[in-house]
Amino acid sequence: MNWMKAHWKALAVILALVLWAAWYSRPVDIYTLAPKTREPDFMDFVLSDLGENHKDYPIKNSSPEDPEWGPALEAVEALRFRRPPWNAVLQFIPERTITGRATHDGDFHIMFYLGRQGKGNIQVQFFIDEWMYHSSYSTRNLTLWVEDSRQAGETLAEVFRPLLEPN
Repeated sequence: MNWMKAHWKALAVILALVLWAAWYSRPVDIYTLAPKTREPDFMDFVLSDLGENHKDYPIKNSSPEDPEWGPALEAVEALRFRRPPWNAVLQFIPERTITGRATHDGDFHIMFYLGRQGKGNIQVQFFIDEWMYHSSYSTRNLTLWVEDSRQAGETLAEVFRPLLEPN
């Protein structure tokens, strides 16, 4: 019991950090990652099929008046992200480029920007099986966890692909 009395402050700090990490890594939507993007007025999205049958779809710039806006925004808003607790520290450390990932047929890269003019924006990327984001509030790409990561990316690609096909 004397040990507990002597170390209660350290234990309280550890408990607070554990509770904060659990709160920070809870599932959140796109607007929690970038709060000033709520009610966005622009979205740009890109899709690339990787592997032997490589295909780059054209960049699509969209606004609320466009017919593809609704399905694309709905798909993005349905995503739930978990942020690793170390993102809070990583955003202040210079970023290094990761290279050397082999791509195979069926792999793809998705990138979308969502935001409000003059308020803020967020860029989210899915590459093969990893998610990351960069907002106007962070200085680097930060990792995101998504439940069933690859399946969530494939679902988003299936929504974006027909919207990017030339008419």
